[in-house]
Amino acid sequence: MAQLIANPIYDSAFKYMMQNERAATVLLENLLDKEILKLDILTNDTPIIEEKSGVRILRLDFSAKVKDKTTGETELVTIELQKSYLDTEIMRFRTYLGQQYSDANKTDTEMVDTWRKNKKTGQVERVTVEKHIPLHIVAIYILGHTFQEIDIPKPVIYNYPDPRGIEKEPVPDILKTRFFRGITHDTIIVQIPYLKRNAKTKLEQMLEIFCQDYVSANTEQLLEIDDFDNRSEEFRDLARPLVYAVSDPQVRKVMTVEDEMSIHFQNVKYVTDENEALHTMIEENRKQLQEKDSQLQEQQSQLQEKDSQLQEKDSQLTLSIKMLSELGASPEQIAEKLKISVAIVKRWLH
Repeated sequence: MAQLIANPIYDSAFKYMMQNERAATVLLENLLDKEILKLDILTNDTPIIEEKSGVRILRLDFSAKVKDKTTGETELVTIELQKSYLDTEIMRFRTYLGQQYSDANKTDTEMVDTWRKNKKTGQVERVTVEKHIPLHIVAIYILGHTFQEIDIPKPVIYNYPDPRGIEKEPVPDILKTRFFRGITHDTIIVQIPYLKRNAKTKLEQMLEIFCQDYVSANTEQLLEIDDFDNRSEEFRDLARPLVYAVSDPQVRKVMTVEDEMSIHFQNVKYVTDENEALHTMIEENRKQLQEKDSQLQEQQSQLQEKDSQLQEKDSQLTLSIKMLSELGASPEQIAEKLKISVAIVKRWLH
């Protein structure tokens, strides 16, 4: 039997789901492929909207104590989750990631023994102080679109640090050092358009919660999940808040607002792109006109120079005729001289 759930591609529905600790734990455990022992939400951001570009980004931060399923080792990490429905400028993701690196609150603490000078006695004494250790960052990007430059039909893409030595040999031990963990981060990218129904792997089965193949025939705000009761308990735990969201009037109201905003922003984006294209065409035409004007000015300058030279030769010819006349040359001799001069001028002009 199909079950109606709120479509989590909508920010309001997704946020409603992620506010549920069990649902958030299921999603993050499957994406990280680690057991989450403790999960705390650090921020509860509303969608960040920029009217100029139509960008809408939902950002959520978590602190999680995770356990490696193979080694049993535990680690405290920061999970930075960003969800974007429309095409997004990369700089917006980079800026927020940079903020995570510089946030002094995203640290763990431990007590360490050290030596310090006592200001009162002037003696160096052994003391115990609190030391802040930067947490490793896991950046998760859930995209409602695919990459613009090239088609990469992968629903989930992992990019983890792969340290190598001078001979390109793996250096796995460095992954355990605080220095390396503190200055690197893991990246997980989910491309929602490539999620399909009837997935085979466990992770893809969990991510079917985002699959737009299940969009209801009545409204895009709802998904109709097939055979819901026979799905895994984890999947039902993940979907349960979205089942409740269907009957939550506030969530549905905000989803309707999101629909209106998406249409508006897509139109704004189209108009913006069209204006940019027109501005580009105008600029190109302006440059072409400037180039042609420069060429015409150069040609005009050359013509003026030739005209000046022609006037000078005309003056010389007039003077020559006058001199021939004064020397008593016959009209035939003067005509012959003119004929030669004209021929010379014609050759010069060409």
